[in-house]
Amino acid sequence: MKRKQYFITNNQEITVSDKTFCSYSVLNYTIFYHEDLDFTSSYIDDLHIVLFGFIINPYEPTHSNQQIVDALLKHKTQEELFKALELLSGKYVLFYVSKNEQILVTDCFAERQLYYWQKEDLYYISSSDTLLLDLLDLTPEIATAKKQLKESTLFLNINEHWFLSEEDWDDRFKKLLPNHFLDIKRQETKRLPIFVNSKLDEHRVTQEIQKLLKNTMEAITLRYDAIYLPITAGYDSRLLLAASSNWKDKIKYYIFNTGKTYVVRDVKIATKLAHYFQLNFKEIKLNELTEGFKKEYSDYFIVPRFLSKTRNIAWFKTNIKKPSINLSGGGDYLRGFYNEDDFTSIKKIISAIEYEDIPIHTDAIKKWLTSAIPYAKEYNLRISDLFYHELRMGKWASKMYHESDITAMEYFSPLNNRHMVYSILLNIPEPKRHAPTSPFYRTLMEGMLPDSTTIPFNPKTWRDYIKSIIPYHLIKKQARLLRYRKSN
Repeated sequence: MKRKQYFITNNQEITVSDKTFCSYSVLNYTIFYHEDLDFTSSYIDDLHIVLFGFIINPYEPTHSNQQIVDALLKHKTQEELFKALELLSGKYVLFYVSKNEQILVTDCFAERQLYYWQKEDLYYISSSDTLLLDLLDLTPEIATAKKQLKESTLFLNINEHWFLSEEDWDDRFKKLLPNHFLDIKRQETKRLPIFVNSKLDEHRVTQEIQKLLKNTMEAITLRYDAIYLPITAGYDSRLLLAASSNWKDKIKYYIFNTGKTYVVRDVKIATKLAHYFQLNFKEIKLNELTEGFKKEYSDYFIVPRFLSKTRNIAWFKTNIKKPSINLSGGGDYLRGFYNEDDFTSIKKIISAIEYEDIPIHTDAIKKWLTSAIPYAKEYNLRISDLFYHELRMGKWASKMYHESDITAMEYFSPLNNRHMVYSILLNIPEPKRHAPTSPFYRTLMEGMLPDSTTIPFNPKTWRDYIKSIIPYHLIKKQARLLRYRKSN
């Protein structure tokens, strides 16, 4: 994977001959970045900030990457920097470098990935693990337990290659998780502090979230000529539809139709919404992946994912030729995706997330819990929400954002903002956040787009009625495994 990727190292012997890469030096680090990746830098005296990707100030939506990075230079300490970043949105990795500090931090959801390998005093850092392998002329090192997962229908198709730790396929590389920063000078990763006031009233939080969402949408319309927003029967896409309503004439609303039961349901609801709110809407029917795409796609990843949604990537690669942005959700855990009671033991967590009870998974959760529990207590967070934020968003959701880099399409969630996330998690009571009714989400939508909640959310299909009259929860895993084995 080269397109839209970056590489950072303090090994002066490393060079990149590929002419599609540009270079930049700061202190003893050399930075290489692909020509299609937004790159912004600024410095005062010995303090440098380098930004890969785009950053948005939802309080000043007209501000550019350069203006925001220049403003961040005013912050001379870790705490000042992190407090300022908490308010910002975007899809980025930020490198903050001075004689006293060498810090790397991602956007809230780590949509812009960061892999790193420390070998003695040398660091190798990139958004792509395969780029690390290529530039360092390495072959993958994959532990036996991971090789077994390469043959697992459950892990590849249902768990979707989602490792439950900072590790991924190659044993040497670690991934910086959301809610963390990499401190190179002190050779450690730590969780970010949270500055959100946890004693705000619901009305104030509602107004603040609506403002941030709409201002983020405004910033996107100022930066991109081609904006795509998928509509489904779910809550996240409806929330983004409501937030985007003031700029609906600049946005291409769509839905991918694979012909599956729940997708057919989504198409019906999306069509109703498009008609009711007079949207520029298109239903896109997807074809199966071609052998040519599969071959090219496989070269970009250590173990490529071939899922139903991979067809979305293939369609974008074929049909989108100029820089564009696709606005996605990412708010499931803000509505209580997991039940907190299922996160009281490792065995319960394994069951809740539908994983095999094997050492590679249980050991990873045990290690994560050891550091997560004190942090959750300090900030009064639910373990289930923190798990979703750090491990599910950082290791599962971010894969799709990274995979889209082979196209001209940029994936981005307008909910990708720490202030927005923690304002909700710390101030909105669980019953008002949680599915199936999610009253807080409904309030947000109606405040931005009246009548946006009148069309049903996720109405039941014939499959749901069948599931309600059989012990589906007992056979769900076996049924899905059988379906994937047949498709393979």
